[in-house]
Amino acid sequence: MADKIRTLGPGSLVIGSDADQYRLDVDCTSVELAPDNSSEDPDTYLDGHEEGGELTVTWKLSGSIGEDYSMNGAQVYCLNHSGETKHAKFIPNTKGSVQLDMDVTIAPIAFGGDVKTRNKKDFEFAATNVKATAYTPGK
Repeated sequence: MADKIRTLGPGSLVIGSDADQYRLDVDCTSVELAPDNSSEDPDTYLDGHEEGGELTVTWKLSGSIGEDYSMNGAQVYCLNHSGETKHAKFIPNTKGSVQLDMDVTIAPIAFGGDVKTRNKKDFEFAATNVKATAYTPGK
């Protein structure tokens, strides 16, 4: 039985394709890919049958970044690409064997905070087409 990898990081979070990649991982202090599972109550009809009640799953990729006030920072990247849908690859731990692939809709991240402080800002992107694939460490 293989050893279990239970620690988040060191890992990788890359947005975009080969021609237009942005490494968000270098700014992240936390990352989470989370489902929101909701289901509607089924309708019951007079004859006894039920309809509806389907499970709906929506995903979001969220976390926190340390601010970078350069033109190459995550906040400027997200502002410039706001509303665009891009492929993303999240590897929770490079010593593990799981990679999460998805499409994310980029949303802007706030700027600023407390003066003379290394501020952190939260981000949240809607994610679709989420799939877990095998990751081979060292690739």
